[in-house]
Amino acid sequence: MSTRTRSLATAVAALAAATAIASSLRADDGKQVETKQVEAKQVEPKPEPSSSTFIRSRSRDGFTAFDTGTRVYQRADGKGPTVALVGVVHIGDKAYYDRLVATLGQSDIVLYESVLPRGAFGTGGRDELARQRSTQDAMLFLRGLIAGYLRANDRLPDSAADLRAYTVGRDSRLARPLDLAFVDGWGRTLRYTRLGESQFELVSLGSDGAVGGSGFAMDLALRWMPESIAKRSSDQKQDDHRDLYGEFAEALGTNLQVRSIDYDRANWLPADLPMEELLDRLWKRGERSATIEMLSNQNGLQQGIIRFLLSMVSKSPSFKKMAIEALGGGAEKAGKKRGSGLGSVDERIIIDERNEAVIERLHALLDQPNPPKSIAIFYGAAHMPEFEGTLREQFGLEPGEPRWFTAMSVDEWSRDKIEARIAKLEAQQKTERESLGAKDAQPANTRTEERLAELRARLEALPPSAEPKRSETKPTETKTAAPYAAQPSK
Repeated sequence: MSTRTRSLATAVAALAAATAIASSLRADDGKQVETKQVEAKQVEPKPEPSSSTFIRSRSRDGFTAFDTGTRVYQRADGKGPTVALVGVVHIGDKAYYDRLVATLGQSDIVLYESVLPRGAFGTGGRDELARQRSTQDAMLFLRGLIAGYLRANDRLPDSAADLRAYTVGRDSRLARPLDLAFVDGWGRTLRYTRLGESQFELVSLGSDGAVGGSGFAMDLALRWMPESIAKRSSDQKQDDHRDLYGEFAEALGTNLQVRSIDYDRANWLPADLPMEELLDRLWKRGERSATIEMLSNQNGLQQGIIRFLLSMVSKSPSFKKMAIEALGGGAEKAGKKRGSGLGSVDERIIIDERNEAVIERLHALLDQPNPPKSIAIFYGAAHMPEFEGTLREQFGLEPGEPRWFTAMSVDEWSRDKIEARIAKLEAQQKTERESLGAKDAQPANTRTEERLAELRARLEALPPSAEPKRSETKPTETKTAAPYAAQPSK
């Protein structure tokens, strides 16, 4: 594999951590969000928390895999709610996401990441003013979804149910945000009415729930659809077909998280930094994210080069192996805990700022009179070390044993080669038993048995007299790290 392709594998793997958020950094009218270039201020780096590992790559016997970790946290006395940190990578095999969803099904509440406009996170507040403003934000968020429907279908949705079916069909992450937005700050459902081909009405009856009124009891109505929002721009047309993250997944022969998981579940809640607040914090600090700006520019030269190189290495086992090693091995080699592959500015924007919003939501849930018995935080694995530090320091929770899930893997060995290695290990095992005795040979035999179990599982997954599938192999899950892999820190 050429040096250029090796560099591509490393570069795209580093950019992968930022792509999901970059694609969300769009204004409601479909125009690209502008970033202000000002003199950067000095910000003291946050100390690295003492935490576990949630990302690893492993390679042995011709098999290379990238894994993400999951841990459950609870008080040392075993009392109180549990919080699970379920790390995920945004590209992986479909079976990997199925296993994660099954794990998340064990929690009462799941908090997931999704950078969305302010109105997508629910309404309410401590006073009437907060309830009114949050209702207005929700209505503006819904207007953006209605505009998306109009641009795609050349007409307005007939009903709220029609809007939901279309929106969730395109991106199930929007299911819960849409449901939350249709409830005003006083707990009543907004009324949506289609008035014509290009006119609609969204109405909240205010604090009193009756038509008319003044002050906080005044009805809130949204009818206007600015032409800039309703008009389908050329950039949006290209966005429908040009998805760098999707192209990266295709080149690896894997799937996208957003297309593999159904987020339309009543107990799954978005917990993230609102898009407006994220950008506001960024501008106030005078910081710019080169990664976000590059990934947001669909027509830029850098994305064009990456797309061209991806097309050259599509579904190449060697490229996939390099990408896996870059995704999981960089943190171990550098001695870091996060393994995000991002610069300090990008790390603060993409990880630190958003983690704070999740912890605020977690506090709110646990401070309820009857808190959930179990909560899962379902986020990119690079976020997890800092989450763990917070759970231990602020909540007094301690981690349980790790569970590892294989996101993607590549098997470079043929059936004959796997069988030959099994025969060799079995002979080695027999020799050790004869020369050392069963008791003294036990430690070595245990390690050999683990390798034999892995090899036999790979052999069973292959069709008779067939080469291994190079682009994808059956994912595996282990409760503890294998001896040859990097051990998670306690």
